[in-house]
Amino acid sequence: MKQDVSERSERKNNRKLRWCAIGDSFTYLNDHLDETGYRVTEGYLSRTCRKLSCLSVINLGKNGSATPDWLEERFPEADLYTVLLGTNDWHRGVPLGTCEDFERKKEGTILGNLGIILEHIRQAGPKAKILVMNPVERGDFVYILDPLNHAHGSYAPDQGQWLSDIAEGIRSACERAQIPVLDLHSLSGFAPETAVRFKRVKTEEEYQELPYPAYVDVPVDYEKDDYPYPPEAANYTYDGLHPSDKGNEIIASLLAEKIKELLSL
Repeated sequence: MKQDVSERSERKNNRKLRWCAIGDSFTYLNDHLDETGYRVTEGYLSRTCRKLSCLSVINLGKNGSATPDWLEERFPEADLYTVLLGTNDWHRGVPLGTCEDFERKKEGTILGNLGIILEHIRQAGPKAKILVMNPVERGDFVYILDPLNHAHGSYAPDQGQWLSDIAEGIRSACERAQIPVLDLHSLSGFAPETAVRFKRVKTEEEYQELPYPAYVDVPVDYEKDDYPYPPEAANYTYDGLHPSDKGNEIIASLLAEKIKELLSL
């Protein structure tokens, strides 16, 4: 054991630790700031690396991905793997499943799929550390480059599931299996009321800037109306879903502290 610790210490001193980041658009956008309309200046991956200079990140984020999209993925060898998925599973209606699905790696549910993904990660990096994060709450999402791509916030269920239940299920399954987990859902402060400062909606031929929950029942013509989130509407997100600079900094701060603990830095 002492020799193993010494070898790890020497490795850390001689080279950067390889961090493989697996996730959806939250992760993908770190390297595609143009797809945020440059509302974001730095994503959570880059911010975390600035806080922990020993890390060199491999960004495997897939825009719009859910757990089924990762079942055949071949992962590179790394020293650290993080997984942040779940919000797109919620929107697609992938069922949460059970802790038993997770443990048995039963394909078809979020937890079963996650169990398979983690097994593939272990095969790629047998000695690596793994950290799972759970999804945060969201407001009404409207894609900045295509307003016809939109979805309601997590203040209501989607196809019978609450996003909060999915976040709790991921946390619970990982803790039960003694897999390190960062409970972003509980710790980050993302919520429908913090996602944006307001949503700009048209009412009786004039626009109003309505905070949550006042905007919830106001109809929007996404083809004709102005984009509802001007820059000044941003809070934890810039579009109701994706982290703004403020949101990315919150995630990065929580993640950096957890990685320091996990890697004994």
